[in-house]
Amino acid sequence: MRHAFDIDGTETEVWLARDGQAYRLEGDAGRARVSLDGQGLDRELSVDSRREPVLMVIEGEVIHLHLGGRTYQVRHLDPARRFADADDSAGGDVARAPMPGTVVRVDVAVGDAVTTGDPLVVIESMKLETTIRAWHDGVIAELHVAAGQSFDRDAPLVTLGSGAV
Repeated sequence: MRHAFDIDGTETEVWLARDGQAYRLEGDAGRARVSLDGQGLDRELSVDSRREPVLMVIEGEVIHLHLGGRTYQVRHLDPARRFADADDSAGGDVARAPMPGTVVRVDVAVGDAVTTGDPLVVIESMKLETTIRAWHDGVIAELHVAAGQSFDRDAPLVTLGSGAV
């Protein structure tokens, strides 16, 4: 499954899949088998046959990694936030599908007031369910999908207006 991370202010996309007790990671820099062993703050990161100690601290959505004498800030980018883009003509934001899939359930209706984090739509892609949540307070301006409908990558799912809640 494709994931996006913000690493020290740079957006990076990778494919990540389970590979036994580790993960297979594939991106622009190549392919590697990675695992993180140990518990607590001090762990060991394995990338293919190379192993390095890593100090890891989680602060909210940000993971601070100290590795090889350098500190990195890593944050997983939520697909709904990432694909939400401003639509000035409609006065709202549109959540777009991060990958092809099917709508499992729609939890809102046009005109519903929502607050940040409220579930809007549940989608299924590659046998994984993802809940698209409100990325800010607002009113549902438009639903572009219905339960059972399939969609392609980047298809609009929900338009969230900036109306008062």
